[in-house]
Amino acid sequence: MTHTSTTHHQQRSPRSFARTAVTLCVAAVVLVGAALGAAADASAAETTEAAGDAPSAVITLGDSYSSGLGAGGYLDDCDRTPQAWNNLIFGDAVSDRTLLACSGARIAEVTQQVRQLEAIPGAGDRLITVTVGGNDAGFADELVNCLVSFLSCTRREAELTTLINGLHQPLVQLYDAVQAAAPGDDVIVGGYPMLVPDPAVRSDCPALTGLLSDSERQMIRRLGVLLNDVIDAAAAEAGVESASDEVAAGFDGHEACANGPGDWLYGLKISWSAADEPTTASASPYQPQWDVASSFVRDSFHPTVNGQAGYADAFEEAWAAR
Repeated sequence: MTHTSTTHHQQRSPRSFARTAVTLCVAAVVLVGAALGAAADASAAETTEAAGDAPSAVITLGDSYSSGLGAGGYLDDCDRTPQAWNNLIFGDAVSDRTLLACSGARIAEVTQQVRQLEAIPGAGDRLITVTVGGNDAGFADELVNCLVSFLSCTRREAELTTLINGLHQPLVQLYDAVQAAAPGDDVIVGGYPMLVPDPAVRSDCPALTGLLSDSERQMIRRLGVLLNDVIDAAAAEAGVESASDEVAAGFDGHEACANGPGDWLYGLKISWSAADEPTTASASPYQPQWDVASSFVRDSFHPTVNGQAGYADAFEEAWAAR
């Protein structure tokens, strides 16, 4: 007969309790070990998957926002630097990297970089990135104009809007040329961060205050949004991915303001070049628009070292979402 309940309880001996405790401890250790082993296996699988999903190589075309201007340690007159985001993206998962971008490059000059791309073997599973349009839109000249002019630079907004809208078709043609030069590769084009914060959100900006009025800052942001929209539309027509949203979102709250650790873009920044470092971006073969400014403000309104990491993260997000 089987008893399902009882009204009498036998008292267990201390040795019985000890055996039970040891058994429970052993079981707990086994369970924890199994859980940790499973977590380690999952982590290893994720790492392997991430590495497996990385491209075989990264080739970066474009302007100063890809060459690394702002990060320092420049190797040539294109302001290429080991600290550029091209050398950070995907970390150790990618060892084959080529940086063709050059400060001051416009769409016409990036077309020349496409010819260099054609000569690089291995097309098929690489990532090709492009940032261009800012120089064609005259952003460098306009920023300098806003900084030094006694008159508000907002009076040129209509003209600049027309200029930016006119970049759509040239960008489509460039993106098509990139795809033709690298058949089978993934192409992701990048926009630009908002260079300055919304004055309604962050008004106290020592690197801007007294140089840019609230209305000028708002204009710069509107034009930045428009440029990214034009880049996105051109990318969609050409059938390539765009990282404009990821870039803008990543830099939100980190715009040029005080040249502090949380700012991923420099505001007005005085820079002194090392004796063995190229002295000015204006020596670039592309005669960048930044030659209107002296070499000691060359890093202004460009990504810091943290900003380079932000760009790398943005392109990784766009790669994962493609």
